[in-house]
Amino acid sequence: MTGLAVLIGCIVLLIVAITILKVHPIPALLIAGLILGLSSGGSVEAVTESLLSGFGNTLKWIGLVILFGTLLGEILAVTGGADVIADSVIKVFGIKRLPLAMAVIGFLVGIPVFVDVAYLTLLPTIIALSRKSGHSVLVLGLSLASSLTVAHALIPPTPGPLAVAAILETDIGGMIPINVTVGLVAVVGGLLWIKFNKHYLALPLSKRLLVDEGDKKKIHGSKRALPFIALLIPLILMGMGNLFSSDTPVIAFIKNPVWALLIGVVFALPLLERKGFSKKLNDFFQTAGAKSATVILITGTGGAFGQVIKDTEIVNALLPDASGWSAFGILLPFLLSFMFTTVTGSITVSLITTASIMAPIIANGSLPPELTAAAIGAGSLGVIQVNSSFFWLFKEVHDIGTTKLLKTFSVLTAVVSIFAGLMVFVLFLFK
Repeated sequence: MTGLAVLIGCIVLLIVAITILKVHPIPALLIAGLILGLSSGGSVEAVTESLLSGFGNTLKWIGLVILFGTLLGEILAVTGGADVIADSVIKVFGIKRLPLAMAVIGFLVGIPVFVDVAYLTLLPTIIALSRKSGHSVLVLGLSLASSLTVAHALIPPTPGPLAVAAILETDIGGMIPINVTVGLVAVVGGLLWIKFNKHYLALPLSKRLLVDEGDKKKIHGSKRALPFIALLIPLILMGMGNLFSSDTPVIAFIKNPVWALLIGVVFALPLLERKGFSKKLNDFFQTAGAKSATVILITGTGGAFGQVIKDTEIVNALLPDASGWSAFGILLPFLLSFMFTTVTGSITVSLITTASIMAPIIANGSLPPELTAAAIGAGSLGVIQVNSSFFWLFKEVHDIGTTKLLKTFSVLTAVVSIFAGLMVFVLFLFK
């Protein structure tokens, strides 16, 4: 357990450095990663390579996604496109039910689209809804983020649940209705927690996300469809690409988040005035680049810290012989998965690692495979905190303090996970 103690110590040090000593997250994450790697027996060269590898692997796909997502959001915000979308959402759901609207949207969108990409794509809508409705941007953001995460952890055809099904050799058709039921209960649990903690979730809109109302013009006629097309096209393309297993060049192109978002940007361009079009577009790129630079760097360093955790093989050191664990019943996969997400910051790593441990127990018939898969997914929601790149992305796009985010987002993910776990336990009792 020495490796686990070192990891916990490094996470505590990281939290203290950022929240109490006010160290910027970028050097804090890098130094914490370096200390963790060296304390775990790694050489300076090996730990540095882990940090660089984690940084590069995280940004090789999310870096341009953040830039193009920010660019799309900037165009929709300044031209009034986000307001058109927000007005429509308010009209359909009503102002009081906007957190529910965000949760429903997140649950549906999170099935085919990765959490980070979906959140960035929907960010301008969240900002516009918060400004128009009076709901805290944190209430709406957490409603969306928690449901996106639930879908990512539980609902096929996202990669994690598919991997669990393959490792446990369970039928996906039998797994889906159970996981959907568990996921819906988890989302409801999250919404209840948000409702009862609204007093603590007040958060003013970040000044860098606000747009001068005088810059906006009313969108009329057929152009009112463009904001919806620009927002939905990337989500649809990514969803179609991930739902179809074909590896044709067209599928490979449209499912790539970078190109899907760029196509969305193209559909938003007619919202710009023709006069001085090139200059306006260049200004948008300049603004989007400035706004996204810090987000990109912090997300990358979050990935770097997570990579060191994986490379130190702390997870493997926590895996004793699973042969005597069947006595824990359905709680075992939940608790293991919960622990792995909290320790590694990666839902996918948690899903795959826990499924690998549980496979022998499933094989000897000690536990039902479908409910075990659901328990693994429920536990993988875990506690999303400072070792997760999405934690830092959420922090930066909303300009929220680390302490407040730990007390809200991290607590919320734990609550959502517990609700999901309780539902699995109920299903297990009545199976």
